[in-house]
Amino acid sequence: MTVAEIIRGESKNIEFKEMLPKNSEKYTKTVVAYANTQGGKLFFGVVDETREMCAGGNL
Repeated sequence: MTVAEIIRGESKNIEFKEMLPKNSEKYTKTVVAYANTQGGKLFFGVVDETREMCAGGNL
């Protein structure tokens, strides 16, 4: 992960998640969509709205 990627924010190929969800189904759809298209990056430990790094609890 680069600072530039975080600053640009989410896009069709970049998704931020604060923590690993207890129910993995919440992010499985994103992983499958990336696998079926041009790929992408799923970053855990980044707050979506502020783009700040966080401990994320489950990281």
